[in-house]
Amino acid sequence: MRKSGLPLVATVVVGIALAGVISAKDSVSNPVPNPGVTGPSAQSSALYCTGLTNAKGDLRGIVTFINTTSAKRQVVVHAVATNAAAAVATAFTLGPYARQVVTPTNLLVGGTYALAAQIDGGGVSAEQVVTRYGTQAPCVNEGVTTWYASGFDTTVGSAAILSIYNPTATAAVFNVTTFSPGGFLSPAPLQGVSVGPHAVLTLDLGSAIVATQNFGVQVNVLRGSLVIVGDQISRDTSSLNYGTSLLATSGTFPLVTTAKGSVAQVRIANPGPAPAKVTFTVKIKKFVVAPQSVAVAPYSSAMVSVTPNTAIPAAGEASLTMTSTQPVDATLATGTKNGLTLSPMGVAMSRAVLSDVTGGGFAQATVTNTSNAPTTVTWALLHHGSINSTGLTPLGAGQTVSLGQALGGRAKLQGATLVLTSATPVLAVNAILTTFPYGVTMAASLNGG
Repeated sequence: MRKSGLPLVATVVVGIALAGVISAKDSVSNPVPNPGVTGPSAQSSALYCTGLTNAKGDLRGIVTFINTTSAKRQVVVHAVATNAAAAVATAFTLGPYARQVVTPTNLLVGGTYALAAQIDGGGVSAEQVVTRYGTQAPCVNEGVTTWYASGFDTTVGSAAILSIYNPTATAAVFNVTTFSPGGFLSPAPLQGVSVGPHAVLTLDLGSAIVATQNFGVQVNVLRGSLVIVGDQISRDTSSLNYGTSLLATSGTFPLVTTAKGSVAQVRIANPGPAPAKVTFTVKIKKFVVAPQSVAVAPYSSAMVSVTPNTAIPAAGEASLTMTSTQPVDATLATGTKNGLTLSPMGVAMSRAVLSDVTGGGFAQATVTNTSNAPTTVTWALLHHGSINSTGLTPLGAGQTVSLGQALGGRAKLQGATLVLTSATPVLAVNAILTTFPYGVTMAASLNGG
């Protein structure tokens, strides 16, 4: 698995009743908007990041800020951390089409970190990267009131920890419910938890969900809004499970490894009251593969094994398309027998940003048209503070295209940022890093507004 360092650009009450779960999910007691994105023309914007830790926490890393516009941006970053005495601030100018790295552990001494960036305009994205492993998570523009994530593991050698940041000026209160193959739990210590204004806290899920593989989480925010990331430590690797605020009945994982020595699973949580039948159609080169299906009981979790699987040949990347009879949360778990990383299913965007923040390039990168109508993608490749090239790529309904093919060579993505736009939010961008075994670490694409 990938373990090389990254080149730095710069431093700059007892379980609640089942009815309570349904009520918390369906009520409108805390009408804070779901996370949005800020487009390039906005007069101001904000970005929030959490989940990175110190070296002891095994998720030490960097945050890369990416300016996708032709105008410079002034950025002010406030950093907080668990076990830190006070917050600190730093500021910098982000040039046109430029990137800037901030290293949280260089700003203050703490355990788990959160950054809040205020920007004097739009069109800036940011991405967190765990330096040792290359695992990634996008920063977000605002907090959420409901958050889902799946695939967590607290068996021997593993740990699952929620990193929770409050971006608002008042205290926030939340409940946590979990969904495992044995059903749902609402552990007393995870109910009515409060986090102060502009503060970060962590919750060790393993203290309540003991020695459990493949469980999902739902966070219901009763007051305020929160930025949440799940830190998954899995034997020899660690990853940032950034989850979602929306469940899905369809979606794609277009780059699932089938390499020898690798492990690939789709881990699914069903937070709803009805059973879900989840089916994946599998495309891999010219092979014919039978659909892979699993039944997921209400308030439960299940898994589909892709690699190893005698029904799926070891022949590069498999493309999986999901359909479900009920809304679920699906996460791709990839790695080896020595540890797995978690990558949530991507959401469709109208402006997607893919940036090589590790500097090592991509083993493969694709764009998918998630709609049943054709569309045209406009793209711009940014490198060293300028636009390197631009182009148009037509996409048929449901079509996936290699970005290397569209750009005239995958090597052009190394050290660069690619901005892709479409008229409607139908684009899903996926990429894998260069690893051994092949394809076991996913890159995270960013929503550019």
